[in-house]
Amino acid sequence: MTLWHHGVVKILAFLSQKGSSGKTTLAVHTAVAAHEAGLRVVLIDTDPQQSASVWADAREAAEPIVATASAGDVARVVAAAEADGMDLVILDTAPHATPDAARLARQADLVAIPCRPTAFDLAAAQAGATIVKAAGAKGVFVLSACPFRAPEIAETQAALAAYGLPVAPMAITDRRAFARAIASGRAVTEFEDDGKAASEIRSLWTYLQEQMQ
Repeated sequence: MTLWHHGVVKILAFLSQKGSSGKTTLAVHTAVAAHEAGLRVVLIDTDPQQSASVWADAREAAEPIVATASAGDVARVVAAAEADGMDLVILDTAPHATPDAARLARQADLVAIPCRPTAFDLAAAQAGATIVKAAGAKGVFVLSACPFRAPEIAETQAALAAYGLPVAPMAITDRRAFARAIASGRAVTEFEDDGKAASEIRSLWTYLQEQMQ
């Protein structure tokens, strides 16, 4: 089910000022969850590491579409996606590229900032929030790669809330299913449809979709 009109493309950007934040993992899994929900999705990989593109190369399914582009080319690719009748563009952005990050944040309907429950990630998340606010964009924090039932999760959620952006109510747990799915060019909803990882990703996608209204 889509909550917006076909022909009006929405842009969801995953942004982190730190590598290994879980950014690409969340981007590809959200793309598949949105596709499974009936949306036409294109994932634009602007990260020089091109991890999302590597995942797409290992993939048998043709959708969601994964395209590689520089940050400067994103507007052109989004326009092409809109012309092709796409519903959702997901941006997997490069870490550390502050001018590009600001440019992409301004283009997005929503910026999701992944954050692991560590002190280093908290510092990077604060930097991400500063970029989002300066760009006048709408942003949310998403706890990613969390250890099972760790006290750090609640502590991190409280610390993130102080940075002035909403925090997604669900935390994405560091489960083996994520690595196994990614290695085979799949998402957890395809790899283990009824598993806990799939359930977390679906609830995250529902939340992000609501935030884009």
